[in-house]
Amino acid sequence: MADRDRRDEPSAGKPPAALPTLYASPLGDARDRAAVPRELPRGRAAKRAEKTSDVTRFRGVLTATVVAAAAAGLSAFLVPPPGGHASPGPLSRPHARAASVTCASCHGTAGAEKRPDEACASCHGAHAPRRRPHERLFKSGALRCSTCHPIHQADQGVAFIPGEPPIRFAPGVERALDDAPPAHLEATVPIVTAASCKGCHDPRSPRDPISRCFAPGTEKLGPDKPSLCFDEHQTALPPDTPDRPGSQNRGRVCAAQHGDDRPVAWDAARDVALTVPKLDRPATSALSWLWLGTGTLAFALTLGLVRGTGALRARRRKVQDKPQATEALLKPQTRVRLPQIDTQTCLGCYACVDACPYDVLEVQKYVAVVVRPEACCGLTLCEQRCPNGSLRITDGDTIGDRPRIDDALQSQDTPGLFLAGDVTGLPLIKNAILQGAHAVEKIAASLEAEGPFAGPAERPKDLVIVGAGPAGISAALRAKELGLSFEVIEQGSVAQSIRSFPRGKLVFDQPLDLPLTGKLWLKESTKEELLSHWMRIIRKEELPIRQDTRMVAVSREADGKLFRVTTESTLGGAAPRAELPPQTPPREGGPPRDVLARRVLLAIGQRGTPRRLSIELSPDVEARVHYHLADARSFEGKRVIVVGLGDVAMEIAVALARQPGTTVIVVHRGPTFTRGKSRNIDEVKRMHAAGRLSLRFETEIAALDPDIAALRTRGRDERVPYDAVFVLIGSIPPWDTLEACGVRVAAEAHMGPDRSPSIFVQGPTGAP
Repeated sequence: MADRDRRDEPSAGKPPAALPTLYASPLGDARDRAAVPRELPRGRAAKRAEKTSDVTRFRGVLTATVVAAAAAGLSAFLVPPPGGHASPGPLSRPHARAASVTCASCHGTAGAEKRPDEACASCHGAHAPRRRPHERLFKSGALRCSTCHPIHQADQGVAFIPGEPPIRFAPGVERALDDAPPAHLEATVPIVTAASCKGCHDPRSPRDPISRCFAPGTEKLGPDKPSLCFDEHQTALPPDTPDRPGSQNRGRVCAAQHGDDRPVAWDAARDVALTVPKLDRPATSALSWLWLGTGTLAFALTLGLVRGTGALRARRRKVQDKPQATEALLKPQTRVRLPQIDTQTCLGCYACVDACPYDVLEVQKYVAVVVRPEACCGLTLCEQRCPNGSLRITDGDTIGDRPRIDDALQSQDTPGLFLAGDVTGLPLIKNAILQGAHAVEKIAASLEAEGPFAGPAERPKDLVIVGAGPAGISAALRAKELGLSFEVIEQGSVAQSIRSFPRGKLVFDQPLDLPLTGKLWLKESTKEELLSHWMRIIRKEELPIRQDTRMVAVSREADGKLFRVTTESTLGGAAPRAELPPQTPPREGGPPRDVLARRVLLAIGQRGTPRRLSIELSPDVEARVHYHLADARSFEGKRVIVVGLGDVAMEIAVALARQPGTTVIVVHRGPTFTRGKSRNIDEVKRMHAAGRLSLRFETEIAALDPDIAALRTRGRDERVPYDAVFVLIGSIPPWDTLEACGVRVAAEAHMGPDRSPSIFVQGPTGAP
């Protein structure tokens, strides 16, 4: 840090120990930081506006969740589990068929609750177990009816119905044994499984007395293997044996249900248990999946409905808004439109800077500012990209130097004459394509409303298109689709404005939402790729295009219904007489030719006639003067002078300076840079500082000899050798041609001495 900077610090006189270190940086001095190499300039990335998950993630999720929960609950109510919703499980066959058995029979009511295992005696009687260990446990309360016969869980058995096969049952499931012989008596024999005995016994131990109750070979069933002992509550008495006093069968409490043929039923039940030792309970998981699936399906359908409805509404709004947006891109603005920025809310996020194709905006001191208002074309890309609405496009003064056209692109002064493309004052190739198709659609509608031509003269063309640029080609394609008879006139070659671009130049598809669904696609491609694709379309569609034919005059016939378009050939270097500079002698073309048409579409653009130097040029010198650059490599090792300092001139100067051995001198009559994109200005300054090109301000060409150019700077002449001169000082707009055709501008007072409005100057090349 410099001593002067140290003296200015308020703490310079304090000892170092008294100063606490709050932040340390090895490059604390701004001059040291400036010496560090910086990162590359941020790239331009004008992305299309899209909705992110920040605003769409939960849209419809709450509604779908509520509907899914309602659908799952409704499906569970309509498709209940076995035994019902309130039951812990299904009932077995005897209890399910007993009409008197209800939930209150076993569980009681809210006012008089009772234990379920104590309610069994109300139907089955109070018969205790017969075996003494079980009897002691029963009296102590450790063993109850539900211990061996758990209702809803393992209440199994065999039911015998006279004349029918035995029925093996379990809670919620029944199975008739059709292979078994039909029963001769009516009885129900319960079956106890090993799971009911494992609280006191070990069914797996051969020393446990319970092991004699299970049939051999059922060990693999585990706790589900059935017990074959059925004399727990009643002995196997023959039918004629009377009850003995003191017997546990006092009163024969089971006789009403089981009868006296118990031993026969027990033997038959053993055979059934050996045949079907286990019954699988009904799988309630299937119902769970059904309920879950119903809820999931309802969630998906509801979410899709909500999202789909939102998408349809957005599309409907987009369709409703599209005519307004399309109109804004079809017809040029009649008032100056400039960005207005609210510095209080601007985020300085570069969204508007990246979106602007002409570098109108910059970020200075963390907010966006308008630095090149003269380059603003009135598009709303910057306004669309602003994330919080800090930037708005507002209307200013009226633009008087625009052709007077209506929404159909028809001249307000000459009905039946339409304009499309750059000549309307609306930039970008994409807009020219849209304008050409739109104008033809309006022409077809007007011809249909007018009806077929009925006249004594020869049948005229429905349409004559003047110009085979992007607008003219688009119009021709649309005219063929609509079945119109037409002809295209082009004074040079097809897409001459595109051909004038440098070799390999990229043509970018600007992020504009345009309904371009026709055959002229437009995406990021080189000049050669774009021309190749367009020429394939022209050859395939066999469009009637007359190249090297210029339009000389357009006049209306006496009946007022037809136009007479006079043309002549330009072969041999002829140029339009009306657009020749005063110092250039006129040159004659081919013989004139007249074409009658019901409608005329002028798509002549504004780059056809470049501005020339105001000095006399001999034929030898004229061969070295160029007005556009096709291939910078062809000038490798040459000495080149570039006249002009607009975007086109700077781009060509940079391209030439990058060629090995090429010497470039840029001549500009102004004192400094007056217009142009910031990136082009920065690149020219960088190459000038590196010695790759020379900048001459307040300089113009005084004379051109075959090998020497006289450069005049502030009255002092300098002679420099040269091999080629590029004159890039703009174009002469075709106002004389338009005026001769009957087209007027909005305000004649805005016209300059050469009838060249300021709006028609050469702009950035390649901007579609």
